[in-house]
Amino acid sequence: MQNEEKLIRLLIVDEGFHKAEQITSSLRATGMQVRAEFAEDSGDMCDILENKTVDLVLFSIDLPDFNLSQAQHLIRECGRHVSIIAMGKKISRKVTVESINEGAQDVVASDNLDHLIQVIKRESYNINVWRRAMRLELEFQESEKRCQNLLANSKDAVAYVHEGMHIYANEVYMELFGNPDFDELEGTPIIDMVDASQQNQLKSFLRALSKNENEANQLDLQLIHSSGEQISATLEFSRASYDGEPCTQILIRSSSDTSELEEQINYLHQHDLVTGLYNRQYFMDELKSSIAQAVNGLHQSVIIYIAIDNFQSIRDMVGISGCDILIGDIATILKDNADPDHIVARFGAYSYACLGKIKEKYLAEAFAAKVPELVEQHISEIGDQSISATCSASVVFIDENSPDNPNELVSRAEKTCDALQDLGGGRSKTYIPKAGEMTLEEEDGITANLIREALYHNRIKGMYQPIIGVKAQGGERYISSLEISSEDGLTIYQQDYQAAAERTGTAKMLDRWKILHAIKKISETNRRGRKIEFFVPLSADSIQDAGLALWVSENLAKSKITGEQLVFMINEGHAVNQLKAAKTLFKGLKQIHCQFAIDEFGTGLNPFQLVKHITADYIRVNRTYMENLSQNNENQDSIREIAYQAGDMKINTITPGVTDAAVLSVLWTLNVDFVHGEFLQVPQKDLSYDFSSM
Repeated sequence: MQNEEKLIRLLIVDEGFHKAEQITSSLRATGMQVRAEFAEDSGDMCDILENKTVDLVLFSIDLPDFNLSQAQHLIRECGRHVSIIAMGKKISRKVTVESINEGAQDVVASDNLDHLIQVIKRESYNINVWRRAMRLELEFQESEKRCQNLLANSKDAVAYVHEGMHIYANEVYMELFGNPDFDELEGTPIIDMVDASQQNQLKSFLRALSKNENEANQLDLQLIHSSGEQISATLEFSRASYDGEPCTQILIRSSSDTSELEEQINYLHQHDLVTGLYNRQYFMDELKSSIAQAVNGLHQSVIIYIAIDNFQSIRDMVGISGCDILIGDIATILKDNADPDHIVARFGAYSYACLGKIKEKYLAEAFAAKVPELVEQHISEIGDQSISATCSASVVFIDENSPDNPNELVSRAEKTCDALQDLGGGRSKTYIPKAGEMTLEEEDGITANLIREALYHNRIKGMYQPIIGVKAQGGERYISSLEISSEDGLTIYQQDYQAAAERTGTAKMLDRWKILHAIKKISETNRRGRKIEFFVPLSADSIQDAGLALWVSENLAKSKITGEQLVFMINEGHAVNQLKAAKTLFKGLKQIHCQFAIDEFGTGLNPFQLVKHITADYIRVNRTYMENLSQNNENQDSIREIAYQAGDMKINTITPGVTDAAVLSVLWTLNVDFVHGEFLQVPQKDLSYDFSSM
């Protein structure tokens, strides 16, 4: 489904709130955006249907005093097009058939949440398809109105004929033939209006046109004016439809200047006929352009979305034609008060949207706050009634991190406005993305900015966790990681930022920070007589960094140390996917005597095939083998096999994830070389582990 339709608004009718909460939580756990309402009886359900937007109703057929047929009747009374999914504790074939007969789209057992989730997804998609179809139907009707307007104002003579009979003609066409009233022309055969000597020619031409056999669509004919006078003209024929019926369009072009008509056509294409504002299509086209400019850093923009509150009640009071007056009045208020550079459009049946470049954000927010006040103060005179209305306004800013889908931005504006109307309306609010609402690009952008700020303001700390030998190997070894602090002091750990850092290219910056600080630590500890190996994990971007090995070499030279104490780790999956780059990096680092490790090792069909290309000094076993290790014989066998095969190749094995004494005791028996994990020591800012304790 489209981005703007991701939100699913559920009404759950059940006797227990607990079940509703369970369903909502399960849906959210799958990544679906859900806004749920809960009703216990018909009164609750009626109140929600009348005042809130609902996509689907989940209805418990186990309710004692409220049945499915009554619920369906209630939906019809409220004038809503809403699908019902029936739920029940015991679902038999008979119950399923009866429930569908009473209006349910499907029937699901209450305890089968997996089935329910799939049905909700399907019916949510179906209801959105129906709504899109309704919108397209309205747009089609609007297009038909525009076409009629264009035909009526055309300076060319235009007519439509069906089976040779006139079914429409504009005024220019009727004037050409001297027919003041279309009633006189309607039903008249086009053949009768052509000179008798050319009637057979026209018949043959029209037959060929119906079969797409014409070489040209024009025909020079002698036409007969109602006075009997002959008119020489070139007629253009094309297949068309009128009122849904296939027909033939006849166009007799005028030789007069058409610039005024073209200007009018362009205006009608871009504007709403009722309000004179720009139309939705024009707004969306301009929005796409604004997004592109914002993403490319040219300028930021803003959407201000305005919707009339309680519009259904107003329409019931004054009717559709009366609503047009109110809609036009509010359009005038917006035109008179919006920034002259802003695009003001009628967006929906009772909503508007403004789009413009941002000068100062507070100016856009001030305008949005002002609109509800101006609308509430205005009185619309509709017939003998004086009507006042309220509206809600939402503000959505467009910047470099915004989604590139205009529908997503509009959806945010609409949802924010809906939330205001749920609270009574008559106010404005700026949309601020919440967790789970932001696009991946926005979340990545925020993380990337946080990383850059942390690097600039020195809010990054190196963290070190000991790697401990289990075969009496000497020496100290630590694996490096990072801890980032935000401006407000919150700590962000690697598992929270790493994926975003790799997607935004900031992972390379962090890798180089780790390398520099590892070199610094080596230099400091060497002076104190400690020889420590530092394991530095590299991101996928660093594997592709052709200048990394040279940069490491230069910094080692500056610090007057050699590379033996640096062990660079790359992920097995990254190495396989970028094998050429990984081999190049491996050779470059080996030339400056650095060591190499392959991380997350052992999940491929033949993992040691990689070692033939990259003869690593260490391999760190994939963490999946550590799951429930003390009880999982299969995982134990896998680690043992990897350790023995690596040992034969003179490669050291490291096992991560040592969480308790039981895991450690098992690892002693599996022939691994090194272990590390939180049971031994959590990552620390200092190098304080006592290696003699092992």
